[in-house]
Amino acid sequence: MLSDYLIAPSLNALFVTGLILLFIVILMVKNYKSIMRLNYYQQIMLLSSLTIAVGSHGLMHLGVEKQYNFNPYNWI
Repeated sequence: MLSDYLIAPSLNALFVTGLILLFIVILMVKNYKSIMRLNYYQQIMLLSSLTIAVGSHGLMHLGVEKQYNFNPYNWI
């Protein structure tokens, strides 16, 4: 079923960015104490970077849903 969708480069990019975001979240959970020891400016920069990554991933979802009628919530 998923192989039917993963043909277009935009869908592949969406899938890869989703995996990378999952990996980042896992790393942040595992290194929570180290992140809390960062100074305020570094924490803001880390949070800003994560926000940009999640936002761009969300915009990719918007484009893919419109172009290919791809909505992963329909799988549930």
